[in-house]
Amino acid sequence: MEVEVVFEERYWYPDDGGQVWLAGYTLVGADGRYLGRDAPEVTARGLRVAGVAGAAAHHAEALASDAAAPGGALELRRDAENPHDGNAIAVYAGGEQVGWVPREVAADVAPEIDAGRPWSAIVLREQRPSPRDPRTGLTMLLAPDAAVSFATWRPTTSSRPTRPPSGSS
Repeated sequence: MEVEVVFEERYWYPDDGGQVWLAGYTLVGADGRYLGRDAPEVTARGLRVAGVAGAAAHHAEALASDAAAPGGALELRRDAENPHDGNAIAVYAGGEQVGWVPREVAADVAPEIDAGRPWSAIVLREQRPSPRDPRTGLTMLLAPDAAVSFATWRPTTSSRPTRPPSGSS
């Protein structure tokens, strides 16, 4: 499954204070319009956007790997014997565990995987305190398909005009 995205880097200022550096991909529609995680175009395809749970607290070393960079493929491994959650799905990047699919998402996806339907994931964005600091979190895109990849959105003659990226003319 191919998903249209744009790459961006920016600071984000959460309502609870502080700042976070976000770098990675944002989902867009065919017209280049940004799509939220609950946009009809996203949910109609069965896509799920979620943070990787427990990444910074328990898997900081794996989080630092190049395999956990935006655009990197993730492996989903069911952990039905997990004593804390029978729907648990571990998330791996480059063979190392980087965290878990959040409980509320795993409750929907685990039965699909258990039924033999393929699901895949890819790193959408990374979070850091600043561009120079180590990663503190990941946001992933989960797809009901054997593989998911990104296609960088390009305007067409039928697309509405857009401004060039900052710093270009």
